[in-house]
Amino acid sequence: MPKRHLRIVKRVRNVAVLGICEFCSAQFSGDPNSGNAESAIQKQFNAHQCKPLDETPSVDKDDK
Repeated sequence: MPKRHLRIVKRVRNVAVLGICEFCSAQFSGDPNSGNAESAIQKQFNAHQCKPLDETPSVDKDDK
């Protein structure tokens, strides 16, 4: 299993509302009015399965 890290990227009134997985860039959000937004983000992160990012297709240099 790859090493995953949750990074909080947006806060509203000092409450985490958006986080991303640094490995696969999946996004997780929480409602700042709910009182438990950060724990909701953490639960979503813990439950998700990382999917590798699609690699960009290589360009064949022989196609001119």
